[in-house]
Amino acid sequence: MTDTRTISQLEAEGYPWIGCECCKGTVWVPFRMIRQKIPGLSAWTLDELGTKMKCDKCGKRPERYYPARQSDAPGFAKGY
Repeated sequence: MTDTRTISQLEAEGYPWIGCECCKGTVWVPFRMIRQKIPGLSAWTLDELGTKMKCDKCGKRPERYYPARQSDAPGFAKGY
């Protein structure tokens, strides 16, 4: 499934992270941190960014990547 939304659109929708699944499980990387290395990140699509990501353990591309927000996290409590 392709995602052609730009990073700035995703941030406007409330997604501050990209979730990448690989050998380590799921790793969430904040767009803000990636932007320090890639200044023009806002114009990139999620698919462009996902294909550039690489696992620091195995060196492979993520099997799956997706926009993520805190409420998507397993075990996130919305209230008491």
